[in-house]
Amino acid sequence: MEIIPQPKVNIILDASKIDSFETCPAKYNYRHNLNKTLPIINKSKALDSGSLAHGGLEVYFKSLKEGLHYDERMIKTLTKIQELSSDITTSNSEPEDVSIVCKAIEQSCDYWRAEDENSLEVLNVEEPFAYELFSDESIRIIISGKIDLLVNFKSIGRGSSYENLPIDHKTFSRESMLLRKSNQFINYCNAVGSNYLIVNRIGLQKTLKSEDKFKRLPLSYDPIYIQSWKDNLIKMILNNYLTCVAENSWPEISSSCNKFNRLCEYYNVCDSSGGVQDKLDKLERDYIDGEVWDVTKGLGND
Repeated sequence: MEIIPQPKVNIILDASKIDSFETCPAKYNYRHNLNKTLPIINKSKALDSGSLAHGGLEVYFKSLKEGLHYDERMIKTLTKIQELSSDITTSNSEPEDVSIVCKAIEQSCDYWRAEDENSLEVLNVEEPFAYELFSDESIRIIISGKIDLLVNFKSIGRGSSYENLPIDHKTFSRESMLLRKSNQFINYCNAVGSNYLIVNRIGLQKTLKSEDKFKRLPLSYDPIYIQSWKDNLIKMILNNYLTCVAENSWPEISSSCNKFNRLCEYYNVCDSSGGVQDKLDKLERDYIDGEVWDVTKGLGND
């Protein structure tokens, strides 16, 4: 009897999904399988400010790539932030919060203007990617992502240069430790074949000096470090993630309910009395259908 080969099952994950699953499979299930999220009015201030900043910086660096003058770049950038903040379906920022983001972005772009204009060759802005991490006779694991900014960098005067250098923008209101062991950062480096990544930190504080608010911090990843991340990720997906998928069972991790003094957005669901159906009823009643999470949207399209 002829055996007809079965098509491989594609498992497509990105750093945000990986982080969510590693933090708590139940959280992953609610957000990415059931596609439920809190109404926009409950969106955290930090997350909203970060979204506005990213939207503005996307316009800024696309304009830099196009060769637009600094003044025109800034007008387009600040206009974009105002447009995003006025969309009540995606933002709940107060006017004062929007003003803080606009000022921080304008100051940051001015602070780095000389370096951006003289040392950066912008390759891509908010460009999605996907690559095969693992494949056997039945399963293919694909890891995706979207890099804020990809550049070639040449340091004027020092002679050092870096090709395919990913840059990730991060806004912050209080100083915190920058960790090298990040699924997002290692994924970016692996995707573009870089051993280095820059975190473009943008402080939203009103009183700090520019050199304390605006920092571009380098992180390095040697091939052994990246390979170790890949090996661990493959084991986690094959041993843990696929078990949850096969059994349709997504356990709650109680130690993840309150991370860094931030309550999980699904805490009230997991804390509900009753069985699985009671929790699903609460999810249906108190949460809304979110936009399907897909960082590869537009991949391969012109």
